[in-house]
Amino acid sequence: MGDQKKPSSSSSQAERKAFRDIDAREAMAEHNRTQAAFNDNRERLRAERLAREATDPAGGRLVMPTPQLPDDTPIDKLRLPSRMREALRAGGLKTVGEIGEKSDRQLLAIGDLGSGSIAQLRASLGVASVRVVRQAESSDT
Repeated sequence: MGDQKKPSSSSSQAERKAFRDIDAREAMAEHNRTQAAFNDNRERLRAERLAREATDPAGGRLVMPTPQLPDDTPIDKLRLPSRMREALRAGGLKTVGEIGEKSDRQLLAIGDLGSGSIAQLRASLGVASVRVVRQAESSDT
């Protein structure tokens, strides 16, 4: 007797099919709402990024220090080691042009900048050394 199956009525099959159809429509509607929200958010973020890039030509990205950089390029926009960037900022330097105006002796006076850092900085920016770093160090002693 336990092996007997209940006969399935056509009304219960139709009801199950109707519920599956309703569930599928609800799932598709939820998917469409989620996709619309995602696209709206993506477009909002894109518009914000374009507005930022319009005001900042570098687009907020760090640029490699090269000799072709204009003198008014902020030091904060250069791809430099953090220690070097912080030392230059602490020394009151804000632009690439200000680095070129300083002598090696003045740059050595800035804490956390050694002769190697100054040589690397001058070489990457293509800024001629006012004095050879070794001469500046030896004249300090």
